[in-house]
Amino acid sequence: MKISSVLIDDDGFARQELRVLLETNFGNDIHVLADFDNPVDAIRFINGHHPQLLFLDIQMPGMNGFEMLDHLDTAGLEVIFCTSYNQYAIQAIKYSALDYLLKPVDITELEKAIARFRLKSEKTLTQIKLANLRHNMNSGDEEQFQLVITTKQGEHQFRAQDIIRCEADSNYTAIHLVNQKKFLASKTLGDIEELLSPEKFLRIHKSHLVNSAHISQLTSQDELVMTDNKRIPISRRRLHDVKERVRSMR
Repeated sequence: MKISSVLIDDDGFARQELRVLLETNFGNDIHVLADFDNPVDAIRFINGHHPQLLFLDIQMPGMNGFEMLDHLDTAGLEVIFCTSYNQYAIQAIKYSALDYLLKPVDITELEKAIARFRLKSEKTLTQIKLANLRHNMNSGDEEQFQLVITTKQGEHQFRAQDIIRCEADSNYTAIHLVNQKKFLASKTLGDIEELLSPEKFLRIHKSHLVNSAHISQLTSQDELVMTDNKRIPISRRRLHDVKERVRSMR
């Protein structure tokens, strides 16, 4: 079935460019119901027609994309932000388990975003995701950003800095937090690694990703001892880089 969608962007050229991309290249996948340059008009239409997917600009006069979401019936709705916004906002979006495209929109990235939408088991802009996005955008400090991670038990929120280590478990990832908390995320370790900051998190083995702030010791057996007292093996091919990283922390 085609995905019903609405485009909202106050930049007429950007909006038309995205519409042409969608209709020319993804006409079999996407049905564009309407496009708007005014968030107020868009809200009325969306709440009346209940599309499945929004392509939503962040920076708009009068009401930005984040504020607009407060006025929508989000049941059965997902959003892809379209933005030329700074890295701070992009990280806030990613941490909230939401998707984005950088403007000008690249057709390959658009194709990936549509594929990610189709793969999502639950296509709903949940209140947890929205609350998390608001928290991140209002925090003023990236250190205070929270992640939204989907597990078999539902969605969980926690700070990236509270992660001690992540361990691959087939197509899932066990995330070990401070205070002996643990979640089994519905993402691969590679997905988690892509989400987290490479300046703070270190892949030391095909099955292990660690928070460098929680490294206690590098042993003579080429293992890392973490603050939860877990000893993690370092793969041979990553050993040199890990040792250099640990030395730089001292």
